[in-house]
Amino acid sequence: MVREINYSEVFDSQKIFRKILDCMARPGKIINLVEVRITPPMDLNTSSALIGFALFNPDVCFYSVNNQDEVNEYLKVNTSSRPALSINNADFVFMHGSSMSEIIGNIKKGELEYPEDNATLIIDVEKIEKLPTDQSCQLILSGPGVKSEEVVYIKGIANGILAAVKNANTEYPLGIDVILSDKEGNIICIPRTNNFSWN
Repeated sequence: MVREINYSEVFDSQKIFRKILDCMARPGKIINLVEVRITPPMDLNTSSALIGFALFNPDVCFYSVNNQDEVNEYLKVNTSSRPALSINNADFVFMHGSSMSEIIGNIKKGELEYPEDNATLIIDVEKIEKLPTDQSCQLILSGPGVKSEEVVYIKGIANGILAAVKNANTEYPLGIDVILSDKEGNIICIPRTNNFSWN
């Protein structure tokens, strides 16, 4: 696996990190991350890889549900983190919007003494946009960082995954933070502090 030479661990990481923070503080805001050319494995959206590049450090571990060997090797070569032995102890989990929703029940949600010891779930979808399209799902967010409601449309995510995420976040401050990432480099964040519905 070739190391990405176009990515700056200093400048690009800082820029992307700030964008992710802005996105997490304003749930439902669509931000594009693709400003640098990288070539992740086919089963990993470019923006998902860039999230890993910006957020990973030697103290965290990740788990990939899809194309595990290739994604693991790619992220090991290009970040300072390591693959988790199982999904239960991973700090970051990568999956597709079509993956089995039961997997989400195994993701760590923190403990009452350490609620921040939860995982971030990064879900690859087909498209994120502000206007409805054929076969898109309407996602309605509310809560901290949202004035009243924020509406976005997601193509390529199963209702079962959204239901599993909602169920995982019913016992706040425990829960999982979610980042949706599409094939065009767009992301939105759904922190565990926020409520959401879909149709």
